[in-house]
Amino acid sequence: MLGFAARARACVIGTTAVEMAVRKHAVRLLVLDAEVSEASRAQWEETCRRQRIPCVVAEPAGEAGRRAGKPAAKVIGVTEKLFAQRMRQLWEAECNRMEVED
Repeated sequence: MLGFAARARACVIGTTAVEMAVRKHAVRLLVLDAEVSEASRAQWEETCRRQRIPCVVAEPAGEAGRRAGKPAAKVIGVTEKLFAQRMRQLWEAECNRMEVED
């Protein structure tokens, strides 16, 4: 789904681009790569909490950037409402599935 959003130009990729989009209140969902440092994760999660932006951590490490077409990207902001809603639904379904398997 992240690849589709990237092709549709419904997301911003990279720390600087995401920071600018967050300031403009354009980000609907923030996707953090699992490789992001604890300090960066805490900073982004605090920003999301203040701005009321849902935040998810993509597993396995490196997968989010690869799917968006930028393997080095650690932070991706989804700007389109419907893409953000669907990605969040899929992420929650995956989390629930993993809980049932455990």
